[in-house]
Amino acid sequence: MSIVVSLAEIGTYLLFSILIGHAALQFVPDEKKPRINISKKVLLLATLGIYVFTFGPVAQTISYFSDGVGLTLAAYSVLTDFQVGRAWIFIGFMSVFLWMTLLFNGSKYLQILWLLLMVLAIGYSSHVASLEFWPGFISHSIHFLMVTLWTGILIHIAWFSNDQDKWGSFLRWFTPFAVINLIIILISGFTLMIYVVEPRDYVASWVLPYGQMLLLKHISIIPLLTFAFINGVLSKKALKVPSFDPRPWIKGESMIILIAFYFTSVLGTLSPPHEVEFTVQSEGASKWVEWLAGKDILTVMNIHFSPHFLSLFLIFISILFLSLIWISLKKVKPATAILFALSFIFALYFGLMMSLSV
Repeated sequence: MSIVVSLAEIGTYLLFSILIGHAALQFVPDEKKPRINISKKVLLLATLGIYVFTFGPVAQTISYFSDGVGLTLAAYSVLTDFQVGRAWIFIGFMSVFLWMTLLFNGSKYLQILWLLLMVLAIGYSSHVASLEFWPGFISHSIHFLMVTLWTGILIHIAWFSNDQDKWGSFLRWFTPFAVINLIIILISGFTLMIYVVEPRDYVASWVLPYGQMLLLKHISIIPLLTFAFINGVLSKKALKVPSFDPRPWIKGESMIILIAFYFTSVLGTLSPPHEVEFTVQSEGASKWVEWLAGKDILTVMNIHFSPHFLSLFLIFISILFLSLIWISLKKVKPATAILFALSFIFALYFGLMMSLSV
């Protein structure tokens, strides 16, 4: 079930990105963006796909309670009493309205309206909103909207555009837009994190599956920022050289975003450790971390960050991989830079995990 839910979460992020990117780019004048060619069939299927994929968390919740009260009663209770169920029903209605609007070439304002309401439903159904409703609802909605807006524009420009005449005018406004977007994403993401894992327990949470995925998600942001900065540099070249095509590197940035989406989707299938010590004592630490540590972990009271030669060496190797992304800017294709980014993520992950002293 967890694998299916993870794939559904990735699909939700991807399809929302495609639809929000499409709607947002309609508000950009034609002279400030490349020509985008995306079929109506893709947009309609994406709308239907959102309704299917957003059922993942609902199915997971129903499965959790079905053993105790039965499938029928569990399904009825989740759909009527739980935020995640009510949100899914609401998203279903909005998906129908959006599908009809797209089918009949309706107003771009209506498209934005349905999508914003669906985004608010995602925020309403979030785990953080169930803990602290208004802060969690607002933070998660803003975070989800900014992520899918930025990703959606990148996907359309990188994968669905077919001319090079207007790159300069596009990058002139998109670069500062991306910087502001990233700042909002980082602030809202940190706000969400502190409701789940207190900053003082961040390192200790690495002994739990949730903490490891959270760490991997945070690490994946570093190469993503690197790609974003590289594309900012390339934007200056595109302004000076009209024939220059920056799409391969923009595609690379979108692939790194998908990697971050994967770690985020796995987070959605795991139980957040609001109290790390209690979670370790009641559910136990990750078997993987215990294997790395060479002992059973019964408490986090003595866990602290203590780098040694091997862990520092891995961290140094990760920095080299990050540097190779920059070197590949002039020497090799973006596909190789993506490989360096993956290598950086896992080298830094192992370096940090091996720095844990238990």
